[in-house]
Amino acid sequence: MRRWLAAILGVCLSLAFVVVALLDVAPALPLVAFALGVVSAAVTGLSLCLLLALRALRLRKRPVTARPLVLPAVVVAASVIGLATGYLAGPVPVPSPGMDTTGQLAYMYQTDQRDRVTLRWLNTSRDDARIARVLEIHRAESDWTPEEMLDAAMVLQHGHDSSHYRIAHELAAGANEKGVNTQRWPKGTAEWLLKATYDRWMLSIGKPQVYGTQCEFNLGGGD
Repeated sequence: MRRWLAAILGVCLSLAFVVVALLDVAPALPLVAFALGVVSAAVTGLSLCLLLALRALRLRKRPVTARPLVLPAVVVAASVIGLATGYLAGPVPVPSPGMDTTGQLAYMYQTDQRDRVTLRWLNTSRDDARIARVLEIHRAESDWTPEEMLDAAMVLQHGHDSSHYRIAHELAAGANEKGVNTQRWPKGTAEWLLKATYDRWMLSIGKPQVYGTQCEFNLGGGD
């Protein structure tokens, strides 16, 4: 009976994570579930090892079973299915070129951030596509709002070339100079981003960072 319940729970969780991944809502949920499952499995495993040691020393009379590991294993397995689905069926990294500049930059910022909490961050071609589009828009237009500057800078800071970080820094500095304070970009974000992009830029050209916001292995990684 317990095996059937575990199987049903696993199927339900897997379906839920698949739906979440396909709809791209709460993209971090499978990753959070995976982390909780792994931590729970580790704690449970250590507890069972301790009980086995007590059993071996004859300080415990009741037998030790691995049943407590079933639930963490089900959660981990279901979340892996959700993560795989999100990786294979994620939204396109760049929108239609027919969308206005504001919409395109906002869309690319959103997919950039969502990719960071899924396995899609492993697919570097998605970052490359976003960076190419942002640079294309940057060459064609110059009169951007602070919000557009920050959207573009956030995408470019996940680049892999010093010029990406330099442009990202220039955009973040421009946004900070103009001033921005919205729900999506609260006050102080532009100042933080100009420092982070400057440090990434310096490290990318072999110079020491100034603000201490980066580790060298973080270049091109998450925020």
